[in-house]
Amino acid sequence: MLIDLENVVGFRPKRRTLRTRMTALLEAAGPRHHAVAAYASLEDTDDVTASTLAALGVAPLRVTPAPDAAELALLAHARRMQADGCASFTVCSGDHAFAVLGDADALTLDVLVWQGQPVATGLAAVADHVRRLPRLVEGDVPVRHKATGNSGHRTQHRTPSRSTRQTQVPSNGLVTGFATGIGIALGARLGSVLWPGANRRGAPRTALAPGDE
Repeated sequence: MLIDLENVVGFRPKRRTLRTRMTALLEAAGPRHHAVAAYASLEDTDDVTASTLAALGVAPLRVTPAPDAAELALLAHARRMQADGCASFTVCSGDHAFAVLGDADALTLDVLVWQGQPVATGLAAVADHVRRLPRLVEGDVPVRHKATGNSGHRTQHRTPSRSTRQTQVPSNGLVTGFATGIGIALGARLGSVLWPGANRRGAPRTALAPGDE
């Protein structure tokens, strides 16, 4: 995967812009042997672009600013890969310089750019496919596809809310208390039948033996 950074991302992009657009390009390209991005820069000590690309798994290829410097560096890399047997390239650029890749026999050349981005006539003529992605604006986050086959839905094990637990837990105690209340009521009714005078004092009289009165 050959990425002309200034052509598809921009000159000295912000980290968030670089990360977002590069992620979208990498996801759209699909499986690959490796990816390399070329860009012009004079920063030697604090190259934020190189760090961000490396974190995304893209090899940074920094070149000295000059006309077509990034394109020439990518083409030199492509020739080395061709010599090692690579026969398939995805070019993220619309620049005419990459049309020379179409001269090689038995080579597959895909062009991956944004919607509305100009693609050189010569490059489009030799490319096997020209794919266009929806153009991202600041703040857009591309949808990432998981390689694990997981659909992305996460199973949630939810703990019952406090009000639910309070409703469920006392249910057995409620049944027991209800049965106990019925038993007490029946006992009181039976006592009123056996000892009619108990209703006056709230307790049954003690039976007296003859002569105790």
